Parts: sequence; structure tokens; C-alpha cells
Amino acid sequence: MKLDENILSKKLLQYLLLFFLIFVILSTVSGLLAKIEGKVYQSFGWESLIINVLIRYSIKFVYIIGSIIFIRLLFHKNLIKEWMQWALHMIFGIGLTFYSVSSQILINNWIYGYKDPFTFDYIYTSALVGTDYNFFLYFSMIAITYAYYFFKKQKNYEIKESQLKTQLLDSKINALQSQLQPHFLFNALNDISSLIEINPEKSQDAIADLSELLRQTLSLKDTKLIPLSDEIDILQKYLDIEKLRFDEKLNFTLDIPTDLYNIHVPPLLLQPVVENSIKHGFSYQHDSLGIKISIEKITDYLQFTITNNGAVLNENELVYGTGLSNVIARLDTLYDGDFYFEMKNKEPKESGIITQIRIPLNPPKGN
Repeated sequence: MKLDENILSKKLLQYLLLFFLIFVILSTVSGLLAKIEGKVYQSFGWESLIINVLIRYSIKFVYIIGSIIFIRLLFHKNLIKEWMQWALHMIFGIGLTFYSVSSQILINNWIYGYKDPFTFDYIYTSALVGTDYNFFLYFSMIAITYAYYFFKKQKNYEIKESQLKTQLLDSKINALQSQLQPHFLFNALNDISSLIEINPEKSQDAIADLSELLRQTLSLKDTKLIPLSDEIDILQKYLDIEKLRFDEKLNFTLDIPTDLYNIHVPPLLLQPVVENSIKHGFSYQHDSLGIKISIEKITDYLQFTITNNGAVLNENELVYGTGLSNVIARLDTLYDGDFYFEMKNKEPKESGIITQIRIPLNPPKGN
């Protein structure tokens, strides 16, 4: 019959056996020294003494393990309450000495031919000598048992708590990404609709590009991190659509070392920033726009720098829209605050905006 792990696990049994072996070794050494000094065990030979110790402790071990299994079985079957466990352990702890003495008398009389009386008075008198030692041995093993299950329970709680936190983060990230996709689609369709009147042929190309882009972004559902190369591919498709609309008025450059392409980043991280640059970069004074995207390693972080030469921000009234707010919320959820996001105007004499994002190179736990 397979024993329930909650009653007595194999690992706990190993701990108890190891602890008990220490007691056996100490008792054996103590008995041998006492025999050498001529104090006790003079009627035993060296081999008989060792066998006697092993037998004596073996029956104690069986008794203690049996008590643990019996009491925990009663508790798990809801036959006793928690406080009753300790009451029963007190009884079994005291009973260990009487059990040990009784077993020792029977073994000595049977194996060694002793004539010790098997009476209550004799057993009681002999048991008084070793009660404190056996009581300590019994409750040491009980303490190990309950400490083991206490820490195991705590560890299980921590694992469950971690799993729940991971599920919550996953749900939050998925919700944020689901929120971003319709926002992105709405803006892209607006861009294409404005292109239809100007250039129907280009609008058809834009719709084809958008279809491919949507297929790619929809596949990102439940995906928290993607290779940087995939993120750049999504951005490139988006820029192709915008390029059809603005033609020569929009220029962009990418400065990305190829050795960074396999680093994993949150999906749709750059597109909202670039979209914001296009939306607010064009003005009456800025009828053409240049956007540069640079990515580099800085110590243990990956830094994105997106600059444009368009209209400046009113930093006193800066309010992030849906796309940028979504990016910041996802970064905060994924990296637990260990990220950097800043959007600001360039130097006073320059027009344009600079946006910097820094995220850890190593993916967060659970990804």
C-alpha cells in the first residue's frame, strides 16, 4: 500500500532515519566506552553489545514511526482534533520507555537466556531510569516531523502565491495588449481612409500591408516577449503603411546592431512611440518629418532611443495617450518597475522630441 505523502513522506522518513542513526551511533560509542571503563555491560561481549544496541534502537524506531503514522492518519481522517495529536504524543512519548523496556526484557530472555521477570513492578522500576531520555528522543523526532510539514506547507503556499501572481500578471498583460490592438487598428484605418481620396492605388497597397500587419499582431496574443527582430519587422510594416501616406515627407532610419536581434522584448513596444511621433511631429511649421530609432546595450539594460525633428511638446501639459500609457503599463507589469521611460524635447535650439526606453536585458521571471 502506498503511504500518503501527507502522513509520512519518503523524504521525511530519510530525515528521521538520519537523525535516529546519530542517536544510535552516540549510544553505541557511549556503551563501548562504558564497557571499556568496566562500568556496565560486563556480561556482554563486544559483538553482543553492538547487537543489543541495534536491536534496542530498532524497536524504538519502529515504535516512533508507527506512532507518527497512526496519529497523523487519525488526524487526516478527521477522527481527532489538532490538540488531540499532542495529547496522544504525550502518551506515546511516555509509553516509549515502557515499550522499550518490555521489548528488551523479552529479547534478553529469549536470545541471551536471561531470567528477568516480566512483571509490571520490574518494568516500571526499570522504565523510571530512562523515561527522560526516551521522552526527549521521541519528541525530537516529532518536532522534526511537524517542522518538516510546516515548512512544506509554507513552501506550497509560496508556490501557489507565485502562480497566482503570474496568472494575474499574464491576465493584465493580455488585457493591455488586447486594448492596444483595436487602438492601433482604428488609427491605421483612419490613416488609410485619408489616403483613399488622395491615391486609391496606394491605399490598396496600404490595406494589403495592414492585413499582413494585423495577422502578425494578432498572433501575439498571450505572448509577453518576442525577439527584437520580430518587433522590428512589425515596426517596419507599420512604417511602410505610413510611408505610403506621407511619401517623401516622412523619412526614418534604423540603427540596430544585428547582435541584438535575438534579445527578447515586449511586443508592440516601438510602434506606439513612432505613431505618437508621426501624429504630433507634423505641424504647420514642420511639413516633413525624420524619425531615427537607435537601440544599444547599456550595462545590463537595452536602451531604445527614438528621436524626431518635428514639433516640440508643451512639457507642462504633457499627457500620454492610450498607446504610450499602454506601453508604460505593460513595462511596469513585466519588469516590476525596473524600467525607464522618458519623453522630452531636444535641446532648446533644436526642434523635435527624444524618447528613451530602458528595459533589463534578462527576461523577467516566468517568461
